[in-house]
Amino acid sequence: MALDDKTQAAGHGIHWRVLGEGPRRALALHCNLGHSGAFRGIAAALNDLLTLEAPDMPGHGRSVPYRADVPTGQWMLDAILDQITEPVDVIGHSYGGLLGLRLALLRPDLVRSLSLYEPVTMLGAQEKAPEEVAKNHAHMERVFAHYEAGDSESSVQLFVEEWGDGRPWSALPAEMRAQFVALMPFVIASQQDVLHDLGDIMPRLGQIEVPVVVMDGALSPAIMKPACDYVAAQVQNGRRVTVAGAGHMGAISHAAAVAAEVRKTVEAAG
Repeated sequence: MALDDKTQAAGHGIHWRVLGEGPRRALALHCNLGHSGAFRGIAAALNDLLTLEAPDMPGHGRSVPYRADVPTGQWMLDAILDQITEPVDVIGHSYGGLLGLRLALLRPDLVRSLSLYEPVTMLGAQEKAPEEVAKNHAHMERVFAHYEAGDSESSVQLFVEEWGDGRPWSALPAEMRAQFVALMPFVIASQQDVLHDLGDIMPRLGQIEVPVVVMDGALSPAIMKPACDYVAAQVQNGRRVTVAGAGHMGAISHAAAVAAEVRKTVEAAG
């Protein structure tokens, strides 16, 4: 299919975007507050190798609004399993990386490799950097407090200024700020996966046998290094890479460097 061709999956209300024309099929999972188009840079760099199928999470991009009665991770996994019926290489950024790990544990037969940029496996940092885990929990408690008080804008501002692309909230376009505010119910709900390991990922990482690369950005929040170190050490065939000059949004801002690591991992999977 042509770069940026788009399809609509039946059921679940999830919109899918197809990027690239490579011979291997890949699944690309974006971060909270993002959308499937975030993978254009990676897809262009891997156009000779991969065709990316990228869903928009509920409420994001062109998917239907999020409903609070369905856990975020389960909604996405159900939609993925309806769409993906043969083995794929998985690329995941942030919360998308966490979902990629859940998929690999739930259906190892469908995952050929995992290329993860800063999967939000914060709990993995507990042993080596408990102070960073405590700091992250305290930050998220402030995010939750604003949200529960009905101030979604202050809530998402705190979240974005820690986990965004480095721009202050006031520098973002008004339309983008409004979109981020509207997405806050999904972000809050997704923290059941991030902070409480709803998918029971952490104790089962050693079951993952496929090639895995876990990347972080050299300029990212300090918790990401030990969190990523933990994942790479626990899986059976893990590799660690730090992308110079990148922050948490390095999968977009440093797409060429990230794509090069994806290529190595896909090729290692054979």
